[in-house]
Amino acid sequence: MTAEGSLGYFEPRSPWSSTVFPQVPVPAGRADSIVAWPGHGVWTFVTGQSDSAFVRCDREGIYQTHTLSGRTECRSLAFAQDERGHTQIVAPLADWNSLAFFDLGSGISQSQGYSTNLYGIAVAEQDPTRCWLSSPEGMSLVTYDMITGRFSTPVNVGAEPGDLAISPAGDVVWVATTENRIYKYAVEDKRFSRIDIPAPAHRLLASADGTLWFASVAGDAIGYVLPGTATAVTIPTGQRSRPSGLAVSGDSRLWAALSGEKALQGVSRYRLAVESGDRQTAVVGQRFAEPLVVKALQLDGTPVGRQRIKFTVEGGSALFENGRPTETRNTGTGGDKLGVATSSLLKAVKEGPCVVTAVWTETDAVASFTHLDITPEPGVADRVRYVSGAGQTVPAGKSFDSPLTVIVEDTEGNPLEGVETTFEIRGEHMAAFPGGADTAKVPSTADGSATSPVLTAGDTAGTFSVKVWVADTSVSLLLELTVN
Repeated sequence: MTAEGSLGYFEPRSPWSSTVFPQVPVPAGRADSIVAWPGHGVWTFVTGQSDSAFVRCDREGIYQTHTLSGRTECRSLAFAQDERGHTQIVAPLADWNSLAFFDLGSGISQSQGYSTNLYGIAVAEQDPTRCWLSSPEGMSLVTYDMITGRFSTPVNVGAEPGDLAISPAGDVVWVATTENRIYKYAVEDKRFSRIDIPAPAHRLLASADGTLWFASVAGDAIGYVLPGTATAVTIPTGQRSRPSGLAVSGDSRLWAALSGEKALQGVSRYRLAVESGDRQTAVVGQRFAEPLVVKALQLDGTPVGRQRIKFTVEGGSALFENGRPTETRNTGTGGDKLGVATSSLLKAVKEGPCVVTAVWTETDAVASFTHLDITPEPGVADRVRYVSGAGQTVPAGKSFDSPLTVIVEDTEGNPLEGVETTFEIRGEHMAAFPGGADTAKVPSTADGSATSPVLTAGDTAGTFSVKVWVADTSVSLLLELTVN
């Protein structure tokens, strides 16, 4: 449905197709709601400059208009049943503080007036004779009995309510507000619970499994609240996408209308969660230490087994054990492995960031590993460079205050890790390393530094040297120390 009230259809399967039927003649006005009446077309309510109307469009794109005498705003539509069990379209008329009913057999009728304006409407599948309504002016919810034709005593929300949604059983009513929050009303307990959201909700939809979905125009996002939780999760739809509506297609897939892009976007009801394997570093030519692990879940957290997960390395920066940048693994079926898919070990190929995407092939769920890093292959040690420790003087028999420290470098001056560095004392009985040794060998650390063990002066006064070198290099150091 367009904002002007033109109706059309979208085929939610490949090849995608859509059609919007032009209105002839085109009624000047605005529409804010749409309902599909099986066997009787698709309906909206158009508010014009001087009048209003229920508008129907059939499968052939032919429109019918059923006019009310006068202009009034209508935010939402719903189906309800009267005392005879006949289905009617119910429209809250905001300006008239009443409800309008459209019955295929008898046309348009109206309810008695209500004390304040009416905005959103929701009717439960299992309780079709009771309409739940929101009243922004009254800051309340109210019900309308289709059999008695009476409004109930209002229920105070404590905020200005807008759109509504209701569970199929009618035991939970969801209330959007003009603030950054949604309220959940438990009908039997007559209690509200509050759920904070980043931006006001525009439309609400309660799915059959108890999940609440909402669209947020101001937040450029859709979101959901899972059954039994009190926390909302939002999914960005893109800057200025302005999601304005939600619907479930016949194959149970959720779709969001993006008014800013004049498009529909499918929403996966499943998600892939990264379990482990991100935030690793590997050297070119080596393998990452850990595999990449994801978990396939329904939105309520239930793991799903026997699903195919395709791992793909972007940009050819690494390869799986099959020698390719892609591999497919299946999720486990029991115990701790239920829903879990584990990749083979990645071999680093190219220096730089490594991004791996995991796609649940049976759904649209995606997970990304974005904190993998590949460092260049280390060079060959060429020299040691002095850092600190030389020039110290201590009394005989005392330990030197600071160890000797050097850095191991390659020909380009890059520090090297894990290179064995030798410290050798020159001068008999002048000093010793722990255990009386005159030689110590230590590996260089991640920053290339190599630090000697504690050095203790001998009984003889004088100056001596410690030679520091790395095997197969042409440059070594002689570091002098003094015993007094």
